[in-house]
Amino acid sequence: MPAGARVLVDCLLREGIDHVFGIPGTQNLPILDALYDTPQIRFILTRHEQGAAFMAFGFARASGGPSVVTVTEGPGVTNAATAMAAALRAFVPVIAVTGTAEHRIRERDANQELDQISFVRPITKWAYSIPSASKVQEAMRKAFRMALTEPLGPVHVESSRDVYLAETEVEPYEPASYRPVTLPDCNPKQLDQVMALLERSERPVFVAGGGVLQEKASEALGRLAELSGIPVAALQYFPDVIPNTHPLSIGPMGRNGWSSANRLVPKADLVIAVGARMDIFSTTFQYGIISREAKLVHHNAAPTQLGVPFPFAVGVVGSTVSFIAGLTERVERSRRKWAWADVAKARAEWEAERKANARADITPIAPPFLADAMRKALPANGVLVVDAGNQAKQMRMQYDAYEPGTYITMDDWGAVGGAFPIALGAKLARPDRPVMCSMGDMGMMVNLGELETAVRENIPVVAVVYNDQGLGNERAFQRDLYGGRLFGVDYRNPDFGAVARDFGAYGEQVRDPGEVAGALRRALESRKPAVVDVLIHQDMLASVAIKA
Repeated sequence: MPAGARVLVDCLLREGIDHVFGIPGTQNLPILDALYDTPQIRFILTRHEQGAAFMAFGFARASGGPSVVTVTEGPGVTNAATAMAAALRAFVPVIAVTGTAEHRIRERDANQELDQISFVRPITKWAYSIPSASKVQEAMRKAFRMALTEPLGPVHVESSRDVYLAETEVEPYEPASYRPVTLPDCNPKQLDQVMALLERSERPVFVAGGGVLQEKASEALGRLAELSGIPVAALQYFPDVIPNTHPLSIGPMGRNGWSSANRLVPKADLVIAVGARMDIFSTTFQYGIISREAKLVHHNAAPTQLGVPFPFAVGVVGSTVSFIAGLTERVERSRRKWAWADVAKARAEWEAERKANARADITPIAPPFLADAMRKALPANGVLVVDAGNQAKQMRMQYDAYEPGTYITMDDWGAVGGAFPIALGAKLARPDRPVMCSMGDMGMMVNLGELETAVRENIPVVAVVYNDQGLGNERAFQRDLYGGRLFGVDYRNPDFGAVARDFGAYGEQVRDPGEVAGALRRALESRKPAVVDVLIHQDMLASVAIKA
């Protein structure tokens, strides 16, 4: 009979897992030993458990499926926790398979022993300690079922090497026999209620969220917008929900969103939120961007997301595809258009604002200029991964989405430093596309060691560093909210381009605006892991306040 670790890896194979990220340790070594005999799965050894879990996050987000990270007990689990929490907040199905103390020494304050289940329970959908080899396969089936049931999210499964090495019977169940593989359709009566509200409205707007991307429904939403004449705003973390080239796209709304969205959405008398979880940066969790007088239709595949934080007139649960299809069918029958908004004018005004901000005549380099140059350098199908911090606000304002699924961030967790390993995972999931990530200097430093991983594994991601020798976002807060009393926000950095070259990657440092485009082009053309270190202006920070 095979060992517990062998049947565990076979469960991964049946789920289509072809990459595992992690770091070996005493208690998860049997899993690594089973992977040794499994050439179908590529193991990516990282330099820190946080990097491993963030790579799994990026792989899952870019692939649209689950991903797996394995770490050992104690500090391995605590190091991975930041990325697991990010996966929870971003609804990303990361499955952590970890070690724990062996039964013989458990609950005796042994080396690296921790009540890991209590530790990870608040940052996962489900956490379980496998008690015996006979429960390994059942545990893995439930892990995938929990991770892939709406709302999606991370799970934690742990055991010790005595369980992983013990023998057990094989249970070769296929995924379709233990978890649903399709979402239920929306209730037609609820869709009728939505249509009745729409018929009574004069100024409706669509607000689109991550469910549209998860179900690959962007094209269908674009067709519905064209059929109805209704403009489409994006929630902040999903500016790529439909291409910004679409004539009815008004861009991301909220803090550091687009003025085209922030001026039109408050005028709407009906907000139809599609595949949406209302986040604080898009809505501030208070009326304003969404008018108090507006009716709200809130749709999501997960019922737990409805009504947060705004009460709805109609709440609809079910697949995003069926919601859009059902509403399209009803709009076609009505033959009415709601072309109330001059989207072209609103977009033209926003374009003028962006152009004025992206000045090429400022040294040190203006952050909006760098963001604009990055968008121009990255091909239309390229994937952009954005870290937390002030540069993220610059990127959101300057970023044009040309294709769905080309923009990745950590949503509401905002863990500085996650972007680089997320980008590495995204590149492994989408090797056919160029991948660029945007981060501040603190973000580059947090997971700097993963440069070695990128070089060793030949993962050609271009990391662009907004280098202002300090914490730009906190400077903005201290400037805007604390009378400009700057404290604890300044430090000195190495030349990150030179550091990259020492790792064996491509690297440049840029100080002049005229050198930015060429440096970005050379980094992309190098086909190597690359770092472009850009010295930016310390005082040209994106505001922390909402601008209409």
